[in-house]
Amino acid sequence: MSVEATTSWIDKAEKALRAGVDIDDVEVLRGASPPVLDGAGMSAVLAPVVAAGAWAFSFYRDHLNGSSIDPLGLFVRIVALVLTIRAAFLLAMLIKRLNVMSERKDYRIAICDEGILYRSPVGDIALPRTDIIDIVERGDWRGRAGRRYSEVFIVTRPSSGRVYVEVPPVFDATAGAFAERLMRWRGPLTAKAAGGSGEVVEISRSRLFDDVAGGARPEGVAVLKHGRGWLRKGPYATVLVGAAVFIGYARLPADALRALGPALPLMIGSCLLAVPFLWAYLIRREIRPRKGIALVITASDMLMRARSGVLRVALGDIVRATVEVRSSWSLLEGYHGTKRLLISRRNAPDIRYDEAYLGVPCEVAQSLIDGYRKRLLP
Repeated sequence: MSVEATTSWIDKAEKALRAGVDIDDVEVLRGASPPVLDGAGMSAVLAPVVAAGAWAFSFYRDHLNGSSIDPLGLFVRIVALVLTIRAAFLLAMLIKRLNVMSERKDYRIAICDEGILYRSPVGDIALPRTDIIDIVERGDWRGRAGRRYSEVFIVTRPSSGRVYVEVPPVFDATAGAFAERLMRWRGPLTAKAAGGSGEVVEISRSRLFDDVAGGARPEGVAVLKHGRGWLRKGPYATVLVGAAVFIGYARLPADALRALGPALPLMIGSCLLAVPFLWAYLIRREIRPRKGIALVITASDMLMRARSGVLRVALGDIVRATVEVRSSWSLLEGYHGTKRLLISRRNAPDIRYDEAYLGVPCEVAQSLIDGYRKRLLP
């Protein structure tokens, strides 16, 4: 698409966005209130109340028992700390949703034959039709019934300078309906003829990985950076035990503190500092060879890096890429679903990549792998 043609359709889309109505062949969608209080939203409302009740019971029991470090009181305090942390996570999520709701009138999208112009409070993003390779909704399709807060990801070609654009559920009745509208508009993609020999990757895939880690973005190469979700997998049970003991220890009278001696403070310091530091060192040692890059996808290969070196997976050996959703439980998040990118290969073990280590949602990574594997990308 020429620069003049690109400018023409963007100008046309901007005119329609300013008017707020359909103009000629440009369809305009205006932002509406998202489903803030779905199941997760209601949990965020109730979580602080439950946490406050747990703390009230903890202090009341300590008052009745006359001690702040007995085993049962320690357990109740740990429960109160866990509920407080979960409430903080849920409140952060709820605040984000409320911000989207308060700014809903600032969200608009103009759809025309040549592309879409997405307007949000942070600015405009022009997405030519030829740059869009997929539109996917977050989450497991089995849990998408009814209205729920679920983002839509517009996956783009690496040459566009971005991997995907995240759109909150402010358009259409549901996020699924909006994603389906965009998929019908984009239409089916045609597979490209195989081009190039992939010799650069074959000769020095390690060098290619180092180049992209240094900031290079070769033509036709998709780079997925390492995520920080692994921070939620820390030894927080140990930290919470240390915090609960410290709260009880700090409330003891001076005579009791002298009688306990240095053993308890050393145990508290180990729980709060030594164990997290050791975990951080080990996890850093594990992910350091990746140099901040989770996956590199080229026209012929998918590259990952471990301590043993760069692992090459030929796209022709990949049978399918899917998102694997499993039920899990953790202190910070309670009962929740965890996602992994499952890459099935011919005559080789499957590869599973936790979303916690990916810098993009699993759905986006799956779309990119399928786009390269099916030659939908040049």
